[in-house]
Amino acid sequence: MQEKNIYICATMDTKGEEAMYLKQQIEACGNRAYIIDIALRATPKQYSVDYTQEQVAAGAMVPFSTVLETSLRSEASKYMVTGLTVLIKHLLAEGKLDGIISLGGSGGTTIATGAMQQLPMGIPKVAIGTMASGNTLPYVQGQDILLINSVVDIQSLNFMSTYILTEAAHIIDCMARMPKLALNKKKCIAITCFGVTTPCVQRCRELLEEMGFEILIFHARGVSGGKIMEKMIEEDYFCGVLDVTTTELIDEIAGGAYVVGPNRLRAAVKKDLPYVVVPGATDMINIGPEEYLKPEQEGHIRYYHNNSSLLKLRSNEREVKQLAQLFADRLKDSRGNTKVIVPTRGFSEVDKAGNVFYDPKADAAFTNELISSMPENVPVICVDHHINDREFAEILVKQLMTMINWKAVING
Repeated sequence: MQEKNIYICATMDTKGEEAMYLKQQIEACGNRAYIIDIALRATPKQYSVDYTQEQVAAGAMVPFSTVLETSLRSEASKYMVTGLTVLIKHLLAEGKLDGIISLGGSGGTTIATGAMQQLPMGIPKVAIGTMASGNTLPYVQGQDILLINSVVDIQSLNFMSTYILTEAAHIIDCMARMPKLALNKKKCIAITCFGVTTPCVQRCRELLEEMGFEILIFHARGVSGGKIMEKMIEEDYFCGVLDVTTTELIDEIAGGAYVVGPNRLRAAVKKDLPYVVVPGATDMINIGPEEYLKPEQEGHIRYYHNNSSLLKLRSNEREVKQLAQLFADRLKDSRGNTKVIVPTRGFSEVDKAGNVFYDPKADAAFTNELISSMPENVPVICVDHHINDREFAEILVKQLMTMINWKAVING
């Protein structure tokens, strides 16, 4: 059985005994285990590590003494995240990294997963700790990082902690022995979706699958939606993108919950991928529980998406004009492979004649601002359909195919 190279990230000043136990269990599975010390405080030399704190800090271009002398723990952590990222990317590039695992509390988990997030999709990544039982968003960020709840704090070896650590060793062993994530770039298309744009997305999917494409659908809810799609575009997973649901952009402007940040809408342009963009679900600002509503948002029309009181607000004319300008700014560098297609009869199922967010005036304000702001190298195509009309989905697919020689792609 071939040995795999597994790297253990641990704050060895407080988790040394537990890290050494995990190393033994990983090696008992027939692998090589290496320990990387990511502690922010000086570690006693009683444990043998493979990569010291000094080596990690060197990746951030600072001596470890700088980390020790940094008064803010958050700033010291940033040095170690940067250094750890450099180290593990180097190991991966040299073919020496088959998996990475961490154990610890909030500090160690933050450092380890912060670096894991910078690795490509498909590299086995595991984090063990009690952080897995709380708000996992800071640690996972929508990526393929497996969190294992340690149940008890990792502060000693006992019947529970040894069971969890042994279980984790077998899990990372199995992950490392899985076949590598297959990259089917030539036949794969990304689509963004929401419940209120699902009919459009499903029709696009049907048409594209009939042509022989494989479809990856991203739920456009921030880090687990648009953000991870942008990352996978950067990593060359797709031959084209149907960005049907760009609701995250209106949240960025109007204080919603599903904010991705400044890289949203950029990766396909940067990679010069065939890219169709639609203002899907931009009629709604995604708030979440009602207590998250800000005072300045009180005047918006409200809509409760489900029985769990998931509140959404109707975007107004001022906000959608800003949205149009944002579209123009982020798409302006297109080299001819980007189109924006606007369904003039409504941008979501709720934005339809007779429904609560139906507002032709606001939709027209977006469209007019988009046409006046968008540079000539990015065509804006207005279509007299609602976003969920079958005919609109067919137009989207047809427009994308004008930029993809799909018969050559499928047959070649």
